[in-house]
Amino acid sequence: MAPENPDVTRFLHDGRLLAMPRRWEHRRAVARWLAHATLPDLLEPLGERELTDRLAELAADPVGARRAMVDLGTVHRTRDGAEYWRTELTEYDGLTPDEVVEDVDTSEGLHRTLHLDGRRVVSVATFYDELNRVFMAGEDWDLGPSLDALDDLLHGGFGAAHGADRVTVVWHAFDRSRDALGFAATRAYYLAKLGDPRFDAALFRGRLADLEAGRGRTYAELVLEVFADHPDVELVLR
Repeated sequence: MAPENPDVTRFLHDGRLLAMPRRWEHRRAVARWLAHATLPDLLEPLGERELTDRLAELAADPVGARRAMVDLGTVHRTRDGAEYWRTELTEYDGLTPDEVVEDVDTSEGLHRTLHLDGRRVVSVATFYDELNRVFMAGEDWDLGPSLDALDDLLHGGFGAAHGADRVTVVWHAFDRSRDALGFAATRAYYLAKLGDPRFDAALFRGRLADLEAGRGRTYAELVLEVFADHPDVELVLR
């Protein structure tokens, strides 16, 4: 595959990478090219040996190239390193990295895949910012920050899920989101509810007490429960 990105071409000799460049932005450009060339299907896992063999056709140091793709966040792997998958859209996909919706026509109708970027989630509020970025780009209004609103969204009556026969939501960097929506964020969320007279103080006081006693669920767990109530929406955690 001949790269179109000049930042990549300059580091190749007869189409082969002799060494990873030193500058971060050039390393990223090369890693994106390698990732697409060796893992053309986004999120499709590949065994370590097969990935290394594919990289050996493009790079003098396939193991170093594989490690660089992981270190630069273009490719993720299982903890034991047995499987690798590409997590980032690139210019070689014909999509920009900001495009978060993929449509595929199948015999069962339109299959729509939406990508949530867990790195953008650092609080309850930013979780809904990310939902709006992905699901509500075509709407002239934003989703409110509530679990009921998320439930309505997943019903598919509006937003990016509307009109699809099958929906898959891929939540990238979920571990980061789970930490961001953990105990501290959930406690702050309940305290904010208690400080707002519009909400049922007794209800949220009880939930806060359960959380602090170790019986309550974190906001991340509550979100997963909402998804679980929609078996027609496949949630993939990466």
